Amino acid sequence: MASDTPGPFRSPSWPTLRKLSGGALVAGGAACIAGGTLHPIVAGKAHSVQALHGAGAPWAQILLAVGTTLLLLGLPGMHAWLAPRIGIVGFLGAVTYFVGNLVTATGHLTVELFVAYPFAHDPAKAWIIAGDDSMLGTTAFRMLNTGGGLVMLVGMGLLGAGLIRSRAVPRWIGVLTVVGMGGFMLPLAAVEGLSGFIYEAPRGVAIIGIGVLMLRRRHPLPSTAT
Repeated sequence: MASDTPGPFRSPSWPTLRKLSGGALVAGGAACIAGGTLHPIVAGKAHSVQALHGAGAPWAQILLAVGTTLLLLGLPGMHAWLAPRIGIVGFLGAVTYFVGNLVTATGHLTVELFVAYPFAHDPAKAWIIAGDDSMLGTTAFRMLNTGGGLVMLVGMGLLGAGLIRSRAVPRWIGVLTVVGMGGFMLPLAAVEGLSGFIYEAPRGVAIIGIGVLMLRRRHPLPSTAT
């Protein structure tokens, strides 16, 4: 009778997965910060034809896409590492943050890299890029960005609250996660080299901090940590 056990091709051990997840978070956070900072903005718009011709394109978008992919690869391992401590609030935060990034960030960046950028560089198609900074100018795409963005922000808030409450990581990491959520809501004028940094740095540094801890520690901080 065949035994109900793994075959010869087994998954990596948990220590290996933990370190791979931590490394993905560190690299993903750094790439998102760099991509956000380099993202071109022209005349207050980040997704116009002029902006898509900016000096940072398409490298900024590539960095953001790579960073988002690494983030999505690292988040399941991050939750597995934190799960015994962050409770239902942290669980809901991790799930909604994952879904928000999957829907909004990947959808937005896929369109920007593979549709908007080549169209902006084709004189026969550049007119398709919307003049209102939404790239496509369709109601469906606006709803994708808005709805997914709200889910992502709710996830950041819940995850940050779970981290602060549980003290599974140093408190500044949870605070930065919540601050990162608030940063997206500020009515800031779009300024090249500054706006993207403000949006990406708080959550990017928080994610890097968790990744470093995962690389160094088998378990989150004990309950007596402050």
